[in-house]
Amino acid sequence: MGFDTAWMKRPGYLGHFFALIIGALLPFSFAPYDFWPVQILSIALLYLSLKSLTPKQALWRGWWYGLGVFASGVSWVYVSIHVYSHTAAPLAFLMTLLFVAGLGWFFALMTYSYQKWFSAHALPYLSFAVVWVLFEWLRSWLLGGFPWLFLGDAHIDTPLSGFAPVLGVYSIGLIMALSATILVDWSWKTQYKSGLALLLSPWLLGLLLSQISWTQPAEDGEIDVVAIQGNISQERKWLPEEIYPTLEKYRVASEQHWDADLILWPETAITVLHHQAKEYLKYLNTEGKKHSTSVITGLPYQQNQTEASPGAYHNSILALGESSGLYHKQKLVPFGEYVPIPQSWRGLLRFFNIPMSDFLAGRNDQDPIHVSTAALDYDIAPFICYDIVYPDHVASYAKDTGLLITISNDAWFGHSIGPLQHFAIARMRALENGRYLLRSTNTGITALINDKGQVVARLPQFEYGELTAKATVMTGNTPFNLWSSWPVLIMCWAGLFLIRLRSTRYWPLKTNQNPS
Repeated sequence: MGFDTAWMKRPGYLGHFFALIIGALLPFSFAPYDFWPVQILSIALLYLSLKSLTPKQALWRGWWYGLGVFASGVSWVYVSIHVYSHTAAPLAFLMTLLFVAGLGWFFALMTYSYQKWFSAHALPYLSFAVVWVLFEWLRSWLLGGFPWLFLGDAHIDTPLSGFAPVLGVYSIGLIMALSATILVDWSWKTQYKSGLALLLSPWLLGLLLSQISWTQPAEDGEIDVVAIQGNISQERKWLPEEIYPTLEKYRVASEQHWDADLILWPETAITVLHHQAKEYLKYLNTEGKKHSTSVITGLPYQQNQTEASPGAYHNSILALGESSGLYHKQKLVPFGEYVPIPQSWRGLLRFFNIPMSDFLAGRNDQDPIHVSTAALDYDIAPFICYDIVYPDHVASYAKDTGLLITISNDAWFGHSIGPLQHFAIARMRALENGRYLLRSTNTGITALINDKGQVVARLPQFEYGELTAKATVMTGNTPFNLWSSWPVLIMCWAGLFLIRLRSTRYWPLKTNQNPS
């Protein structure tokens, strides 16, 4: 580095404040800003700031960094808590702060682990990148998971996106983290050619991989699709007097498109339980079959509904007309679709009385939606809102299907950056799985995405609209469908094992451990 960096490597609050700031920069690499080079800057400065710290000091440095990342990147949680759940601003701010502070511990444990077990051993720049990726993976499942702001998701429009259908989003994150640490540690004065080769070769390889079509269009696989964006006000969506107008809005909209092959409605477009809308659903099913159209909608579903035993609630997708199937959402949003506190405590805060916040997660062995017409038989992999952000979950369900659909109600997050981040993640899932993805949302972003993650058509946010487009049913699987993230994870764990082994008396280092 060409400037004095000693101050940022020291323990204490000045260094921690610096970590907070550089952490807050990282989300600017994601939608809607899409300035991906800031990833390299942010990670490189964090890595540099750990150089002289003890593991305990590194833990706090990482926590401040993580606080900056999530306070900047997922501040939209405040909108949901304050605006739509009617929680007082100070309390909503406190709850948001606790949420992002808790997430910050993933980075704290990451920097602690690196500093304690790998920083003084061979290839520290590689160790740091590997540990970063393994903690992204840990964050994808621990305590239900929060797979948001993964480094790779920022690269849907860069050459590195070519790795997505082969090794998934973690492989792109590994490349970016390693690029940042190489910039810090490499001996640029004496080994600049090899350093440049290391930095540039993944981009060239990604560009080559992006030219490969891993899946192929099915014979007669082009279909006409429609996605309805109801633009129902979140404040009024669940009011009893809004039930009939909402049902009428979607019915009338669909009647204009009976010539389409598939009509998709948003998450909980129907705001009553399925058994309370039997006649309405029967009408849709009959008309769909009559016109050879699949009608797929989101709705709340209650299992085994009786007065004596009310049964469990699910956030669900129901397929009608030429399609058949019922899917219950698996990845539920805490404090949105379920509240992890006893029922008796809910009266303490209005926030805990969110409409339809008693959902139960669906089983992990559900069947895909099946479409059978005179011209084409295919399966659809369905996902509801938060489902789509889990890369391995989507890969597992997308395998051997012809089309992906996702429905959502991002109205909870208003005009924040949350819905834009969510949409970018959905694009990455389409690319990883090599399939068209049709997305229907209440207030946006409703769109059709192709098998390369490119947007074919989209509607503007916060407007009523009916998206019409042509999608292609695909056949085959991407390598990521078959392997999911396991090759990258195995390489990462094996890499850490070999690095530790090389640093022991069984395989001692003969050269300077730090290439700088």
